Amino acid sequence: MTASSTPTAPKPLLKLHNAAQQAGNLRQVLQDDKQRIGCFLGAGCPLGVYDEVGEKSIVLIPAVVELTKRITAGLDAIDKTKGASSKLRKDWDALCVECMPTSGNPPTVEDVLTELRTLTNRRGSGVFLGMTKQDLIDLDEQVCSLIAAEIRKPLPIYRNAYNRFASWIGGVPRDSPTEIFTPNYDLLMEQALEQHPLPHFDGFVGSREPWFDLASIEHDAIPKRWTRLWKLHGSINWEKNEDTVNGNKVTRVVRVTREAAAGKVMIFPSHLKYDQSRRMPYLAMLDRLRAFFHGQDAPRLIVCGYSFLDEHLNEVLLDGLRGNRNAQCFALMYSGLAEHPRVVEYASKQSNLTVLAWDGAVVGTRVGRYRDGTSGGPEHAPWLVEEIVDSIDPKEPSTLCRLGDFHYFGLFLEALCGGSSHDA
Repeated sequence: MTASSTPTAPKPLLKLHNAAQQAGNLRQVLQDDKQRIGCFLGAGCPLGVYDEVGEKSIVLIPAVVELTKRITAGLDAIDKTKGASSKLRKDWDALCVECMPTSGNPPTVEDVLTELRTLTNRRGSGVFLGMTKQDLIDLDEQVCSLIAAEIRKPLPIYRNAYNRFASWIGGVPRDSPTEIFTPNYDLLMEQALEQHPLPHFDGFVGSREPWFDLASIEHDAIPKRWTRLWKLHGSINWEKNEDTVNGNKVTRVVRVTREAAAGKVMIFPSHLKYDQSRRMPYLAMLDRLRAFFHGQDAPRLIVCGYSFLDEHLNEVLLDGLRGNRNAQCFALMYSGLAEHPRVVEYASKQSNLTVLAWDGAVVGTRVGRYRDGTSGGPEHAPWLVEEIVDSIDPKEPSTLCRLGDFHYFGLFLEALCGGSSHDA
């Protein structure tokens, strides 16, 4: 390598943005009862459930890396139970080797399930990696069962981010219903809404065994005071039911009071979920996200806990923003700009996508850090702070934004409704 081809370190970002001003813009949007408001809540939101004193996350539902570790341990434990003859862990390890990413990082449960389902769907009944087709099916069922056990967690009884989020929904009467979009399978949001209690509609109708009803979604005849909850990848309590009615076989998706048997309908984490999402009822859920951006008004979408790693969801979000220049999306990111290159790239080309990360922002396509001393003081504590960060400036305090942490976003929303902004 010649001297001229030696890579140079990237230039440090200019300090362009006023953190307090951006938080103020977000506050104005969330308080406006005339605008259509939507919230996109990703897998990072359950990590924003803190302990009772508000000091640290209790990791209510793990993110994908930790989930992978727990799945591995769970399979190992099944194999070691008294009288067990299974080889689940051995088969899992073989698949991990087979689908090792080119990055060299350990494969996640998404990688393994993708490989597993690709092999299961292949023609023929041959043995692959020492596994028969039945071995593959058994492993898939056990992995999905372990995933379901991890996401079956209830909300803590003390006040938390989900409760604060629900309080905000109930505390601001709006001309249009609040819409919540989430790829999460858990029932945490349902619990929070029911605890307050706040009526909500998720596409299912009925009483004993509610069923998915496309007509109710398309006609949108539900009262506007009902929050819309759209679960883009399904839910732990969705199940495909086959029944006989008047001599005719009827297949429909129902919402049950327990978790779905073997996770029949849930899109468990795998790279095949894009194809699955084109089927009902997932297609209808995605259509609701598309429809959110339609019209001549100025809808506002707040994204929290989502890392923009699902291409099929990103496609819908970006198409919506491109198609309606009056729309605005605020992406609240948990960590720094450098950890989120994908959404930074999107926002640097899309002026109606604003990114508020830990150490900087993208506003009007301009990428930069927050200017020192722009945390806004007590008015914006504790979600905006001034702290010394060695990687930014080891000598002077830097302005930092914590709104990408669902815990602090919940405190922010609570303050909008008159709650204490210092109740961490």
